Amino acid sequence: MAESFFDRIKALGTESRQDLIKAEINKPAAVLDDVYSEFVSELPGEVKLEVDRYLDIFKNDPTPVLKFLDEYKEKGSSDYFNKSVSDLSDIADDKDLARFSDFKVFGPTRYDMIYRPESESGKQNMQKMMEGKVFQLAAGPTHGIYTGVRGTAELFAALSDLYLDTETLDNVQKALPEIDLADIYGDNAGGVAKFTSILTQYGTGFALAQKISKKLFGNVVKTKLAKKVADKAAKSAVAQSGVNLAKYGGYWVLPAFVADTTVSATGQRSVGDIFGDADGNFLERTLENTKLENLEGITNPKEYAAAVLRNKLKFGTEGTAFLGALKLVGPAFKTAATGSGIILREVGDPILTGTTKLLASEKSGLPTLFRSVTKGIDKSMTQLGIPKQELWKFSEYGSNIKGSILRAIDQFTQNFKSGGPFNVQTRNELKKLDGLNRSAKKSTDIFMKDLNIQMYKLAGAGFNDILFNTQTANQALRYWGKVLEYMRGNIKLNQLPESLRSSSFAIRKLIDNYALDLQPILKTMNVKDDIIKNMGRYLHQSYEIFKNNRYRADKETYQKAINYFVKLQRSFNKNISKSDAKIEATAMVNRILAIGRSEGSTPAQRLKAIANAADSLDIPKSTFKKFFTDEKYLPDEIAKLLGRVEDPKQIIMDTIVEMAHTANSAKAYKEIADFGLGNFIFRNRREYIEFAKKNNIQSPRDLVEINVSKPYNVDLQKFFMVGRDKMLTLPEIAKAMKDNTLIMDQLLKLPFMKSALAIKAGVQMNKTVLSLMTQMRNITTAAMFATANGHVGKGASVADNFRILFDDLVGQTKDPKKFRETIQEALDNGAIDSSTIAQELEQMIPELFGGSKVFTVSSGKIGEKTIIQGTTSDNILASLLTGKGAIGKVIGKSIEAYQLGDNLWKLYGYNYVKSQLKPALKTLDDVKKYFRDVYKYEFRPVRADGTKKTLDDAIKEIAGIEIRDTYPNYSMIPTFVQNVRKFPFLGNFVAFVSEMYRNSFQIVRGGLRKMQSDNPYVRQIGARQLVGWTTTVGIATPVVLDSAQKMTGITKEMYQAYKDRFAPNYEKASDMIPVTQQEKDGSWKASNFSYLVPYADIAAPVKQAFQTFRQGKDTDETTALLFAKSLKDGIVRALEPFLSPSIAFETAQELTPNANLEFRTKQGGLIASIKNDPDWFQKVMYHAYRKVTPTTIRSGEEIFDAFAGNLSKSAIQRDLFDTVLKVMTGFSIQKQNPRQSMRFKLGGYSGQLAGVRSSFTNDVNNARKLQNDVRLIQRNLPAETIANEFETLQSNSYRVLSEVYKDVQALRTLNFTEAEIKEMLSGRRALSDKDVSMVMSGTFNPENIPNFKKDSALANTIKVINRELETNYNINNFVDQKKLVEIRNKYLNIPLGLSEGDREEFLRSTQERKIEELMPKIEERIKRIEDQTKDQRSEAPQPVVPAAPFLPDPQIANMFAANVNPQTGLTQTESALLSPEEQIIAKRLRT
Repeated sequence: MAESFFDRIKALGTESRQDLIKAEINKPAAVLDDVYSEFVSELPGEVKLEVDRYLDIFKNDPTPVLKFLDEYKEKGSSDYFNKSVSDLSDIADDKDLARFSDFKVFGPTRYDMIYRPESESGKQNMQKMMEGKVFQLAAGPTHGIYTGVRGTAELFAALSDLYLDTETLDNVQKALPEIDLADIYGDNAGGVAKFTSILTQYGTGFALAQKISKKLFGNVVKTKLAKKVADKAAKSAVAQSGVNLAKYGGYWVLPAFVADTTVSATGQRSVGDIFGDADGNFLERTLENTKLENLEGITNPKEYAAAVLRNKLKFGTEGTAFLGALKLVGPAFKTAATGSGIILREVGDPILTGTTKLLASEKSGLPTLFRSVTKGIDKSMTQLGIPKQELWKFSEYGSNIKGSILRAIDQFTQNFKSGGPFNVQTRNELKKLDGLNRSAKKSTDIFMKDLNIQMYKLAGAGFNDILFNTQTANQALRYWGKVLEYMRGNIKLNQLPESLRSSSFAIRKLIDNYALDLQPILKTMNVKDDIIKNMGRYLHQSYEIFKNNRYRADKETYQKAINYFVKLQRSFNKNISKSDAKIEATAMVNRILAIGRSEGSTPAQRLKAIANAADSLDIPKSTFKKFFTDEKYLPDEIAKLLGRVEDPKQIIMDTIVEMAHTANSAKAYKEIADFGLGNFIFRNRREYIEFAKKNNIQSPRDLVEINVSKPYNVDLQKFFMVGRDKMLTLPEIAKAMKDNTLIMDQLLKLPFMKSALAIKAGVQMNKTVLSLMTQMRNITTAAMFATANGHVGKGASVADNFRILFDDLVGQTKDPKKFRETIQEALDNGAIDSSTIAQELEQMIPELFGGSKVFTVSSGKIGEKTIIQGTTSDNILASLLTGKGAIGKVIGKSIEAYQLGDNLWKLYGYNYVKSQLKPALKTLDDVKKYFRDVYKYEFRPVRADGTKKTLDDAIKEIAGIEIRDTYPNYSMIPTFVQNVRKFPFLGNFVAFVSEMYRNSFQIVRGGLRKMQSDNPYVRQIGARQLVGWTTTVGIATPVVLDSAQKMTGITKEMYQAYKDRFAPNYEKASDMIPVTQQEKDGSWKASNFSYLVPYADIAAPVKQAFQTFRQGKDTDETTALLFAKSLKDGIVRALEPFLSPSIAFETAQELTPNANLEFRTKQGGLIASIKNDPDWFQKVMYHAYRKVTPTTIRSGEEIFDAFAGNLSKSAIQRDLFDTVLKVMTGFSIQKQNPRQSMRFKLGGYSGQLAGVRSSFTNDVNNARKLQNDVRLIQRNLPAETIANEFETLQSNSYRVLSEVYKDVQALRTLNFTEAEIKEMLSGRRALSDKDVSMVMSGTFNPENIPNFKKDSALANTIKVINRELETNYNINNFVDQKKLVEIRNKYLNIPLGLSEGDREEFLRSTQERKIEELMPKIEERIKRIEDQTKDQRSEAPQPVVPAAPFLPDPQIANMFAANVNPQTGLTQTESALLSPEEQIIAKRLRT
């Protein structure tokens, strides 16, 4: 094999090497003679490029190229150069052969870049390589390091020049010249390189400066140069501003100041250069101060050095500000919270208080009115014989029509009520139970979190150790074993490290308190005394299978359990074969798993059942039961099979959760059994029959026994027992008390459903908790929950709540015990820790684990069969979604952060309600009346344990109910929404939207009920709720919109014109608040206020219906049809959050090609075409990435695109300031661009017009339709088809052009000139000149009568008909020319944009009437043209002649009679603006 060119130069010296390379590259390529050259000139372009390359390779002897061309001549193609290098060794020159060898290795692209860099191909390939992401990722950091080194060298050189009178800066800049990536890539390319360069330059500088900053600032250096620098720098204004900010930003800003000052280099732009504007907003004016000084023209070395140093200090100041801003995020939120609290208290509260006092007064008449309405409704219901709603569910279907209807209504509405089949009192009791259980878990978690932090400190674990579970982090968590030993009483508290004692003792205290709480409950249930005494003595062992029946052990653990039983059997029975033992062992393991997953018994009972089952093997009896001594319940192999919990933290948590759940459930069940007895719970059927008679229930349903669930070791069934008999209730209530399984719980067992739900959950996480923008928006917009309830003013502190909750989130709670005391009350009453979004995601995570099943039918019974164990997927999901992996930890912390935004305002609302109730409820009698008036059930003053509630307890209970009812609460979502939430293919964040509807209903209903109270304070509370909700949902947005319109100059007419005609569908029901004035291109910027108002989904259906109605009728639409369409759009918008495809499923649909092998978006936009796009796969994958990737990553890309100046597919360039603002505050800004929207719409109109004309052509040539004409002709009647289709053509053309005309009118409202509108309509030839003239003038010029020639398609069709029917017709038989002229004249001069009725009227009008009606419109058009022409003449040296109207004004003669040219008979304006045909008509009209 020939030695390659690069192999040859390795042996040479450096200079010889360079000379050889230069000589070989610069040597000209071989040249072909004229014959070959002429042949090559006729070849395809790609082949020509190959020939040029081969001539460059074989420079010395082109013989191989000639052979290649000879073969091409002979065969029409050639594979000559597919030969190996050795195959050409006999005919090729050695140097040429070496180049050919390199060509074979490098390929054509890299060969051209190396050997032919000046060729067009070489330049193109080099540019592509440099703009490639991989190259940029390498070039960017390299450039960043170089620039950082250059900046550092410039710093020391400048200091030397300034203070030591040297001239080294000039030498440094010559030795290290500026390399500007903009010179290499230009302004619109190389974004990745530019971005990574800056990150590397300043990131590296920061890392180094962080290490030396203490020494640099602490020792003030000991050189003559350093002392001068320190004195001068300290006194400079720029440096002083950085120091001042450092006081607030903390330690980290000092390294930032040092780094940015050091590594910044001449030739770079500061943030002030980019954003600074003396006439801009506050931030832009501030950044004006950091604009860099111009260095050009400075010749004095000292002055130049001083200017360079001042510029460097400005870079340092910006770095300080950035780091300081990051450090101040927490305090800034607190300040914002405090500020908003002050505004609400000092401004909103006085106004709201005065208004509500007036409305709540008896003198206003409202309380009396509401009472009268309520009494009237109750009286009407009684007269109609309709019983109370809580009785509807007791009637059996088919008994009578009324009872069946009421039962059906009740059964249907149960799916949409938060309590399901329970009444309000039972629902509230069960929700309080949920709150108490969450409180127990949260209280424990507070102290566990503190213990984690202290353990990490003891082991010296850093952030990376914690995130990635390094050995150091795992070593730290081994302290939990010691903590568990203390909990079990095996070691004393003082044997723990001192930092762990406080929280460990607090957890131990929690266990002891729950143990004391359980003792009286267990005594009443006749539980053995030794169990009661030992409740708090030890922490029990728990198993995953008892907590989650979807739990599956991995294959290895499963096999070890089988091997255990095989070994056990063979040790006692030597005669059993290994295969038989394995069969019996496998059967036993499967039976143990089945017992573990079974329901209806406690975990302890299941453990005993497992022991009994194991003893059925061929082994001595009671062999297995010996494991029940000394707390070693099961052999290790079987314990691991059942999922024995090994984690000390989990053991402690499980113990507390079990104790809390048992104690709280016992109290709740006792309460329910007490107040439910005789209402929906019955001792026996006789009692139920008496209840039915008393309430006139004609056909009472049958009852079933109550069986409560047994998740833990204490059986609570006794609360629903009468002697040995179980109490009775309706089937749906019994089911709800036993379990809360849904339809979707069964479907999730099917194959792939779990994976589909995992994808849905992942996408929802990406779009919410993993979105910085959404996190920020969540904190700010949740304030609307308070305003909607009228919780405005004194009574609670947002700032204090934020400080407490934020410290807990970031692990800086100084006193966990105090923090627990602060939030426990709200937790116990179910007010906090129930974010709809966060809880929805948290609830999804455990549902993703477990195997997949299929349903089977055997012996007529439906069963299940596990086909996928799911252990591998469970391990992957555990690392991604739980704290076991780094990603899971990030997700967990993100969910916590999202919960913070929710808790912040709920805690505020809870405390505010308490402050409202204290003056309103003075005694427990007031409380009882409040419950009767507002909640419609009796207050229970005695707890389940027999203790009496105080007034303060009652107020806390009410506050908890109010917050659960009127603030979003995940535990309150109804059955229907729970099923949609778990369905992988429908709905996005349905829980939140559902809660907005429920909260709104509860606020309004609660407010109305409170307004009817005879307690004036309660009435004021109700009035505040009604006013707050009305203001938040209905008034605030219009007020903000109106203010914004006045401030920006975007008038209501402009706003509505854009919304009616140009806004995308998803903005139709949104409130796009203008934030800038209209730009020269007709656009402006706006913020979607609906994103900032959580109740927007409530108003959206009404707004959508109104918007549809407001847009008016289509050209051929009636008023009734418009009303129906508006109603439909409103209903569709209301159901959209629940029934629209989930983001994940929508993406899957978009990634499925249609019949044309095209991928399209939901809106119909083209993603890629398999047929037409060679890179369709990359396009499809990128679309999927954009749809499902975390929003924070997408936001980073948007910032990068804005930074790099990259254009979108629609040629839109992002504004960097707006993009950063959106990400950091959640306040998004979109461009409202009528011009661009019109261009998109014109494409559609063009297609519609083409379709209208094509449809006419197809229909008039339809032989079947023409055959009907034959029958008419045979009866001496005129043919109808062509005339009818011609009228349809006119009608359809009129309809499409009317829509275009409406757009034109909207553009005029939006201040576009006639010339601009015409340019848009004529651009891309979307409309013909005739169509443009029509829509500009607003008049319809009918389609011309076709010229049906003898050789036309119609003539050919008639020939076919004649041949098939043996007739002899011609075109004249089918074309009624007179009728066609009549149709065309009928449509002539009709104004565009008429409704169906008005159009019909115009079609019957005379031409004189039509022209008379058109006159005002054309007068207005002429005036607009003249006004705009005058404006253009005043602004430009030459006037711009706008588009002419299609039809002239019949009264132009009256308007411009004095200026008529006697020679032309026209005015100057007519001569300039009207077409020749229009000028003729104008002269005729004048005479």
